Amino acid sequence: MEDTKKTWSFNTWADNYDRIVASGTQYYARYNEVLDTVVEVASISHGQRVLDIGTGTGNLALRCLARGAVVVGLDPSERMLVRACEKVGDNPQAEFHQVEQPFLCIPYPDSSFDAVMSTYAFHHVPRHLQPDSVREMLRVLRPGGLWALGDVIFEDEQAERRALLEYEWLEEEYFARIDKLRLTFAKLGMELSARQFTPVTWVLWATKPAHSEKRS
Repeated sequence: MEDTKKTWSFNTWADNYDRIVASGTQYYARYNEVLDTVVEVASISHGQRVLDIGTGTGNLALRCLARGAVVVGLDPSERMLVRACEKVGDNPQAEFHQVEQPFLCIPYPDSSFDAVMSTYAFHHVPRHLQPDSVREMLRVLRPGGLWALGDVIFEDEQAERRALLEYEWLEEEYFARIDKLRLTFAKLGMELSARQFTPVTWVLWATKPAHSEKRS
């Protein structure tokens, strides 16, 4: 069961979220570049169906909508989703849904989306559940589709230890490690690419194989 201290409790600060990320705080350094890169590496284009997990106030979703994509945003915070709906207005290509565990219980059939992405949300998934969440995200991604993630992430255990000692502003979260994620993707026949933006911020992406391989 997920630690209750790590559940997504953003209703109390949803109204300030955009101001916080725009302020350029260390945690959200190069925030706009990270979101722009996630959209770019996922090759979002007109008519594609995109899933944005942990959509928050809709900043990533808006970028996808600007490219003509159809966007579904999932988030556990009702107040965050209210803000997202306010931003997109009556755009018929956007829909948002409150889901308690959006990384682990995606309410859509297999291969429903051309791209599955998330920014600054994956660190709320407990580490022992992160492989399951990756598999769940890939389940709803069509063969040949793109998966992309932007967040505070560490290369490996040593990098994490150094960062936690160096940066006092790093909160205690379930930060993913690239070496562990590479193993998860390799087992699924996928190669994980990574681009670093700050000492602790990365964008990761991978393409789902067009034809699934049977593995023992």
